[in-house]
Amino acid sequence: MDGTHVCVKVPPELQGMYWNRHDNASLNIMAICDLNMLFTYLWNGAPGSCHDTAVLTMAQESDPEFLLPPMENYYVVDSGYPNRQGFSAPYKSSRNNVVRYHMSQFNYGPAPRNKEELFNRYHASLRSVIERTFGVWKKKWRILCDFPIYSINIQQRVVMATMGLHNF
Repeated sequence: MDGTHVCVKVPPELQGMYWNRHDNASLNIMAICDLNMLFTYLWNGAPGSCHDTAVLTMAQESDPEFLLPPMENYYVVDSGYPNRQGFSAPYKSSRNNVVRYHMSQFNYGPAPRNKEELFNRYHASLRSVIERTFGVWKKKWRILCDFPIYSINIQQRVVMATMGLHNF
């Protein structure tokens, strides 16, 4: 599970709500994919200014189709999501203990030094699946990079349609 931003065009009066940390208007899309790089869930209604945890909360509270994984299974999530039942986030560094996470830190550095870093290495490897899936999807559907001027509702439907076609 992860989130990504898709740039959108919105009227000036809505730009504040859709403005994200990258200085453009976007939708914050939360998606779940499987190991075959197919989308299995999509939450497509959050303005770009929303944090990943807020998007997850919206999906859980207002979408009956959002399902938690079966017992003893987890969604692999990044540090922007909570580490709780059904969600597996990486170990974080503390003031006294630096815990590496990113694959480049393991590929170009020493082997994992402890069980937390070993977990983070495998975690990052699994998370790369959704990152690749988002990358392939956005490369395939160039409309996602520069929407024509449509209503926000139409832009959200285009996102859903392109994800469905990606799976097909």
